[in-house]
Amino acid sequence: MTRWEIAGSCSAIGFLILFSPLIDGGTTQLPVLVIRLTLLASIVLWFLDGMKSGTLRLPWDHLALAVFLFSSLATLSLAWAPYKNAAVQWVMNILLYALLFMILVQRLTTKTQVLIYLRLILGMGIFQGIVGIAQYMWLGEERARGTFFNPNFFATYEAAVLLVALGLVLFLRQNEKSAPERVFIGTTIAITSVAFVLAQSRGALLALIGGISILGFSRFGKQFLAIATVCLAVGIIVPNPLSHRVINVGAEDPYAYTRLDIWKSSLSRLADTPLGIGVGMYKHGSFQDRFPIKDSIVRYWKRPESAHNEYLQIGVELGIPGLVLFLLGIGIWAWNARQLWFEQQEEGDRGLVIGLTAATCNLLLHALVDSTFHEPALVILLILCAGCVYTLRYITKPETLTWKQVSFLYHPSRAVGIVLGGLILAVVCVQSTAGWYLYEQGKQEARLGRLEQAIDWYVRATTIDPGTTGYHDAAARTAIQLFYESGSPEWLVQAASEESIALKLNGRDGRFAYRLGAIYRLMAGQHISIQKREELLEQAASSYREAMRLDPFSPFSYFDLAQMYRTAGRLGDAIALLKIAKNHEPNFLPGRALLAELSVQTGIPGDYGAELVAIRTVLSTYGSGALNETERQFMSVDLTLLERALALELTQ
Repeated sequence: MTRWEIAGSCSAIGFLILFSPLIDGGTTQLPVLVIRLTLLASIVLWFLDGMKSGTLRLPWDHLALAVFLFSSLATLSLAWAPYKNAAVQWVMNILLYALLFMILVQRLTTKTQVLIYLRLILGMGIFQGIVGIAQYMWLGEERARGTFFNPNFFATYEAAVLLVALGLVLFLRQNEKSAPERVFIGTTIAITSVAFVLAQSRGALLALIGGISILGFSRFGKQFLAIATVCLAVGIIVPNPLSHRVINVGAEDPYAYTRLDIWKSSLSRLADTPLGIGVGMYKHGSFQDRFPIKDSIVRYWKRPESAHNEYLQIGVELGIPGLVLFLLGIGIWAWNARQLWFEQQEEGDRGLVIGLTAATCNLLLHALVDSTFHEPALVILLILCAGCVYTLRYITKPETLTWKQVSFLYHPSRAVGIVLGGLILAVVCVQSTAGWYLYEQGKQEARLGRLEQAIDWYVRATTIDPGTTGYHDAAARTAIQLFYESGSPEWLVQAASEESIALKLNGRDGRFAYRLGAIYRLMAGQHISIQKREELLEQAASSYREAMRLDPFSPFSYFDLAQMYRTAGRLGDAIALLKIAKNHEPNFLPGRALLAELSVQTGIPGDYGAELVAIRTVLSTYGSGALNETERQFMSVDLTLLERALALELTQ
């Protein structure tokens, strides 16, 4: 391997260290595209370099095998994932991360390279810390977050950098580092410590305690218990934003304890589908796992879009085999880290090893209580820290890692195939980003009230990226708005077509089935033949029933189908549906009022005067506040018919 080849790969990895956190932690479309294209370019160059030398060198040990099997299982899960487009995106992420680890292992050949990456990581930690401190001190942010969108992710990034720096300091011998290096490391510790506190992340605090424990016991042994006790006491006694947020968890975050419900739900889903539901499918299959929020207008408003525990999420998506493989990989890496620790003789090297190990464990521990593996910047940092520990061992003892030599001789068609394959994957990456930007342009037009221009952008987005359900759904909803404005039934035909595509692409999303039912009802209300109307009404009823199956806690499908049953004279069936809706969502006043009205009409015994008072009480309690669209639908009720029914009952 030439010096220029190594320099090229190292430059790409260095770029990822510096770039990945800069735009919302790498989660939005533009940074994701840049990260993917950078990794793709590195992989294509690696293949071409291998062809030039005639062989591909692949690391071949237990950890490499675990990574290979996990990546293969994720790819295989595409076969049963209900929403293919989202699953493909996650498979691409996993494969690129796995290849990044492989390239890192191949290109890191000296401790000097490790130290270069380390300086970049520390420098980015300082930069992020300064931004976060400025946000909290002068820019009015309640919690420091740096360039991350989530303060929790910012906190764990800073914690990982802090642990690396602490590892270097704790094992630093006198005169081992130059004065500028000592100042650099000390500055890193000071800034990242303050930034971490200002981020006020409870989950990151737990993970940091774990990382510091590794450092402390490695350096001080049992004496660390006394040191840790004193530090913990100081952290509690001395007022600071983090301790305040930990103590007031219930008052400041009413949703904090819902994670317990999410974890219970995840365990139940894992037990129900031990082979997993498909990679990236956690939130797309969570409509039946909504959980109630006390004192909220919409009780079952929230659903777990992530498990807030990456290990449970892996289990739900890739089943017990995927979880076992992932944990096995962590175990193999931990064993290698332990062996490396005992093999190191120089204090400086021990500090480097234990700092990187503690940072890796910090990132893995935070994944127990948050969705840290969804943040590209954190995943890349995890791969770098873990990969550096892994490679340091075989740099120290080359015989500990077996390399598999795969013949890869040059041939023009093979070279063209590699380049074309890279270009095809690049097009797939660009396709996703381009579709998203077209969709965002449509949303901008919709906000300005230019609905026809908006739907044109949405249709362009579906043309570029036909597999994304959100674009088809947006086009359908805009077409319905255009129907209300113009009265032209052609818009309903387009809406039905787009919503049907969305439901076909993701058959687990009950919202699409509900909207399709609403569209069929609107179509049935047009000037059409009786036979066609009956067909459309049956399609609407079927869609509502499917929506109730997919999203059983949403009251809207029950209410709309109950209205259809009422029109058809099936009052008993309508009442049964409305009772279910009321049981799930007692503050859904349109359904509650209709239930009382139909119950009065059919002579079902009950104190409906008190029910009317109860509905008015809910209105007075919640109706005057600032409401979102869903809450307004819950509070939007006409009590005239119920009042008439009650008045008629009193006169009889």
